[in-house]
Amino acid sequence: MEHKITSQYEALAHKYQQELDKKRFQVRIISWLRLAFFLSVIPVFIYLMPVSYLIGWITVFLCLTAFLFLVKRSVSAEKQLKYLQNLAEINTNEIRGINRDFSPFDPGIEFIHPDHDYSYDLDLFGENSFFQFLNRTVTSGGKNKLAAAVQKSDVDAETIRQKQLAVNELAEDLDWRQQFLASGRNAENTGFAETVFHQKEPLLLKHISFLKIVLAVLPVVTLLLGVFWIMDSIPDQLFYFAVFTQWVLFLSYSQTISKFKKVFGLKTKLLNQYVDMLLLIEKREFNSAWLVQLRSKLYNQGKPASQITSALQKILNELDYSQNIIVGFVLDSIILWDIRCVYQLHKWQKNFGGQLEEWFEVIAEFDSMISLTNLNYNHPEWTVPTIYPRGFTIQAENLGHPLIATKKRIDNHFELCNGQQIVIITGANMAGKSTFLRTVGINLIMASQGCKVCATSFGFSPVRLFTNMRTTDNLMKDESYFYAELLRLKNMLELLRKGEKLFIIIDEMLKGTNSVDKLNGSVEVLKQLVQLNTHCMVATHDLKLTELAEIFPGIIKNQCFEVNLSGDELQFDYKLKEGVTSTMNATFLMKKMGIIK
Repeated sequence: MEHKITSQYEALAHKYQQELDKKRFQVRIISWLRLAFFLSVIPVFIYLMPVSYLIGWITVFLCLTAFLFLVKRSVSAEKQLKYLQNLAEINTNEIRGINRDFSPFDPGIEFIHPDHDYSYDLDLFGENSFFQFLNRTVTSGGKNKLAAAVQKSDVDAETIRQKQLAVNELAEDLDWRQQFLASGRNAENTGFAETVFHQKEPLLLKHISFLKIVLAVLPVVTLLLGVFWIMDSIPDQLFYFAVFTQWVLFLSYSQTISKFKKVFGLKTKLLNQYVDMLLLIEKREFNSAWLVQLRSKLYNQGKPASQITSALQKILNELDYSQNIIVGFVLDSIILWDIRCVYQLHKWQKNFGGQLEEWFEVIAEFDSMISLTNLNYNHPEWTVPTIYPRGFTIQAENLGHPLIATKKRIDNHFELCNGQQIVIITGANMAGKSTFLRTVGINLIMASQGCKVCATSFGFSPVRLFTNMRTTDNLMKDESYFYAELLRLKNMLELLRKGEKLFIIIDEMLKGTNSVDKLNGSVEVLKQLVQLNTHCMVATHDLKLTELAEIFPGIIKNQCFEVNLSGDELQFDYKLKEGVTSTMNATFLMKKMGIIK
């Protein structure tokens, strides 16, 4: 399966690379032609002008017209060049990802939080993490949404079903997904959309009624006076007074203009990129209710968001004209250009400003979901989970960790249902206990997000996940390792007593104390979990803990990972078996490494 998917990406990468080479050649040709037409003006002035002014000026006009036309074509060609570069890179990166090189993808280091319910224990974020394996987002909003999604195990069965349908639908449309990502990769991913355009309070513009009249009358009067002034039909002072009046108005609104420019006028390129993504969403017809509902948010009074946002883009581009000192001086002197643009921005803000945030949220939602759909597409051999909304069930056949390559991965069957609450897993060091705990946890997260999971079959009940695997001390808070673990267990039990439904994964409980306290404390915690009707996986080296299965038959069961000692070698099969391990290997390993004799 991986070979087939890799071949598809290789074919697409080759196709886009060929188109990219052609586009580069075209850009070079346009660039040389543009230079040629610009430089051709010089010989026109030297040789044609002395012969005929008329022919000379006509030739200059034609050369400059051709030059400006090629400038426009060059801008368009450069944009297409970048777009093709993105498409080629997207497919090349997917090939690297399938080969277990996740370096092209953002690892989400900023989302690492040791106190989270499970993300730190399951290596959700960081280098070579699950998030880096999953993440294909191209906007900061999309990345934040994806990170938030995998940090919250959804517990509503119907929501998960709707997401499954949406993810499956988008997974079937590789071209559309890659077009969306290629458009978004051009954006300056600095969180600008989440900060600049999401103003809590609209920017104020004073004396709106007065400005409406002034903008309609004063520029017309100034232009007419300018014509009469050129014709020398009026005293100079009249035209100068009109220009002076415009500058008085400009200076009186200068602070407001600066504020509008700061908020709206700086990142037009990013907004233009968001318009491209809005267009892609608007033009596509969706079938799943989740995607249809998302798409419906992009309309206001029958107008699509891309059209409304393009109108904003046009105003922002016009506002940029005054960045040129000479052009700005002329425009502000005659037609109140900056004030006119600010007035139009204020109208746009009043009519549509409140929806811009929602539109960016839709883009972020699609951006986030594409990462989930990409996972489904890259792994057609995985399975769509079955959801059991009542009771508690986890049933998995050939369950594996998604970050381990198929050829190296050892899959296992696992089941916790029909009144069973707790499974105690024993095994020697390096036998696979911790990896298996993380395997179950990661697949539950994938399942709750509507994704396929790394198994041939998988059924589960939506539940909040909570882990206790990698507790750390905190010197700043003067907390020891053991105390930090006690706080985590206390938090877990408080959630359960409040009625929260949890599935708990614990790796070697109470590691920071002596063996007697460790056993007694672990037994008491598990007894409380039984009383609270909680479901749990516990990995331990303490074989005495497995005796709880005799006290709570049918409620607690024992499983294990065995190790075979063959002469001077350890043999691991990483297969989960029923019962309690009969082999421990710590002393063997210490002798083998020369630590003890």
